[in-house]
Amino acid sequence: GLPADDLSIENGIILLNSTKTPLIIDPSTQATEWLKLHLKESGCTVDILNQQDPKFTTQLELAIRFGKTLIIQENDSLEGVMFPILRKDLLHQGPRWVVNIGEKQIDYTESFKLYMCTRDAFIEI
Repeated sequence: GLPADDLSIENGIILLNSTKTPLIIDPSTQATEWLKLHLKESGCTVDILNQQDPKFTTQLELAIRFGKTLIIQENDSLEGVMFPILRKDLLHQGPRWVVNIGEKQIDYTESFKLYMCTRDAFIEI
């Protein structure tokens, strides 16, 4: 788990209650491991991806469409496909919301939650 100091506890609370997508800079991966365990114990369906994964875009689309919780690890920089999601550039089409991922419009499910993790303190954003 996380250390019991005040800063770690405050960071954990902010991380779990944020409405924005958190970027976790975690050189020791302790916070990332805690997040995975906490989300699984709370009953969330958690998918874990690396940005270098060849099926990254497909897995991202599925997580958005089905309202999963997604943890993206080993972020060295941000891919262009991530910008509409991070900005929440949602379009209203009738009764549904969609987001553009590359050339596709993907149904956006409000239960979708994204966490981004890196060990690199000098990530290019």
